[in-house]
Amino acid sequence: MKVEFLGSYTDKIPEDNLKEVVFVGRSNVGKSSLINMLVGKPVARVSKEPGRTRSINMFLLGNCIKLVDVPGYGFAKVSKIERENWKELMEKYFRERRKQIKCVFVLLDSKTGPTELDEIMIEWIRHLELPYKVVLTKVDKATQKELSKVLKRIERFGTQLIITSAKEGKGKKELFKSIMEAVKVEGGCF
Repeated sequence: MKVEFLGSYTDKIPEDNLKEVVFVGRSNVGKSSLINMLVGKPVARVSKEPGRTRSINMFLLGNCIKLVDVPGYGFAKVSKIERENWKELMEKYFRERRKQIKCVFVLLDSKTGPTELDEIMIEWIRHLELPYKVVLTKVDKATQKELSKVLKRIERFGTQLIITSAKEGKGKKELFKSIMEAVKVEGGCF
């Protein structure tokens, strides 16, 4: 699959009319790993340390879809000022790119499920009237009991759920199909 790194942005994002899908979630939930699994190669930088993604990273999938990896929220080993800068960056990005954003994939850890911060993010996405879907990550690390408990808690969001494991490649087809449905791509993209 053709994928190209477009750049890391902490301020002005170049204008274009490409359709975007955004991956959001807590720090260390697996956003970058999921993007790498989806495209089949390590294009997004991955780290075990929370808070490594500190800018908005964009990747061109095919010729017409942007995959957007944004800084995580929640626990990260950074200063309060840097966390505030991330918040402002995220708010600015979502407000300025509303028309290009075709879907927001909210990533939740399969072991812990939605946290208060995840729920705040989902409410904010709803407030912005952006379409979103929930993606459970790291399903390979959750026990059946943990997964069952998390699935019950997620039902109330009333949106499509995609279960994934970047390590095992689980959910790749479903995620790709969901992206294609969200962006309604015409022929010639790939």
